[in-house]
Amino acid sequence: DMTAFAKCRIKGPKAEEFLDKLVANKLPKKIGRINLCHALNTKGGVHSEFTIMRESEDSFYLVSAGALQRLDHDWIHKWMPKDGSVQFENLTNSIGVLVVSGPKARTLMQKISKTDFSNDKFKWLSAQNIDIGLAPCNAMRVNFVGELGWELHHPIEYQNHIFDKLMETGKNLNLKPYGIRAMNSLRVEKSYKLVGTELSIEYSPYESGLDRFIHSNKGNFIGRDALIEWQQKGFANKLVTLEVKEVKDADTLGNNPIYKGDKVIGRATGGNYGFRVEKSLAIGMVQPDYAAVGSKLTMDILGTTYDVEVIQDSPYDPDNNFIRA
Repeated sequence: DMTAFAKCRIKGPKAEEFLDKLVANKLPKKIGRINLCHALNTKGGVHSEFTIMRESEDSFYLVSAGALQRLDHDWIHKWMPKDGSVQFENLTNSIGVLVVSGPKARTLMQKISKTDFSNDKFKWLSAQNIDIGLAPCNAMRVNFVGELGWELHHPIEYQNHIFDKLMETGKNLNLKPYGIRAMNSLRVEKSYKLVGTELSIEYSPYESGLDRFIHSNKGNFIGRDALIEWQQKGFANKLVTLEVKEVKDADTLGNNPIYKGDKVIGRATGGNYGFRVEKSLAIGMVQPDYAAVGSKLTMDILGTTYDVEVIQDSPYDPDNNFIRA
């Protein structure tokens, strides 16, 4: 249940022009397509992360972290034109979100709706309006756990009806609810980044590994000039995924110091035990000289020093075969 997401609609004749300036990524061009986009601050750091779905030529649906609703929505208001050419509609309390994910997600969705959920008809990073029982839903083929799945965005008054239909239909598929701590374990196995930990105004998007999401040549956007200047000076950090060796009774939580010998060369931003890969994992910022895959370092967890090794990002399904299945 990800109803806590911050949600809003940006619409109007200049909605596309405004959002293009707000974020460093390119906006989705086709109706029903979805892009992950990052808004930078004026110094080039990562201020906000938005999932943006194009609803029509002049309307966009934005989803971001629930805990950061005030920050994200204030940022939008700060930069929005005041001439009425762009309108903002806060949908956070009126739209609920249930996430269906896992290898049997398509089987469940096909049983519960008449829509064709095949890969050809319902592509990754796309959205469609569907019905579940008596409830209208916007199904978005995205999720934060690295599995086949859909986010179901719906009017909040239909949520109990949708939940009951899912649980009833999914009984024979061994459907179970899972919580935010399970989600965190799954996202660490995919090296997915969280705003406020791996992403922040403290780091440039390039330090946080967002290279493919930043289009510095698309034209002007907030923070672009500062980002280019920062890039020319050189970066002090690089985000890496780490395996913690022979862990005993605690996994990385975040803010753990990372050492090379006696020298602190970085810190963990987050971590968890990865039950799919059966490894204790951490994500962290380290000095670029120590960021190569295979680099052997140490980390402090609750006063105990552990050996850690830099590994390839996304240790679970690095080619995204499952999420695109």
